[in-house]
Amino acid sequence: MRTRFMLAVAAMAVAACSPPAQRQDPAPPGGGVPPGVVACNAVNPDMTRLVSVQDPVAAAAQATLRGGPIEAGTYDLVSAVRIGQATGWVDPRAAALQISEAPDGVVTFDWASAPAGGEADRWTAIFTDTPEPRLTYTCGRVGAVEAAFAVEQRQLTLRLPDGGLGSLDLTLERRD
Repeated sequence: MRTRFMLAVAAMAVAACSPPAQRQDPAPPGGGVPPGVVACNAVNPDMTRLVSVQDPVAAAAQATLRGGPIEAGTYDLVSAVRIGQATGWVDPRAAALQISEAPDGVVTFDWASAPAGGEADRWTAIFTDTPEPRLTYTCGRVGAVEAAFAVEQRQLTLRLPDGGLGSLDLTLERRD
């Protein structure tokens, strides 16, 4: 009896700590974000560029991402590679990352991704690269994660933790 009571109290505590569900009101005429849905940003993925998560290539799992100067702008996802036991996503999806830098030097990443015909998943984070590359989420996700990255010409590769036991290597290409 006492065990059941303790389990019930624990379940209520977990439920109390969980964020409330987002209300899904119908979309307003002309598109946009439905009222009542928290929108972290206004980034729109290019739905003509759907990407599936690929299984890891041995070289990719070993590659060191060496950083570099990141240019502000909008980038489209061109490939996603699973490293370790990353979860990734099931259906092909389009994604875009908008990078901006404030006058005080704060770099913001605004992300949006969506499967064909589905709703966008959005998050916003502050990016820092000293002492180590890191994303600190400010909307859509909670907490902070280590983030490896590399810049080569018009491409940005981000390695972000995914699913607790792996990472995703996300390669994005700068829009014109």
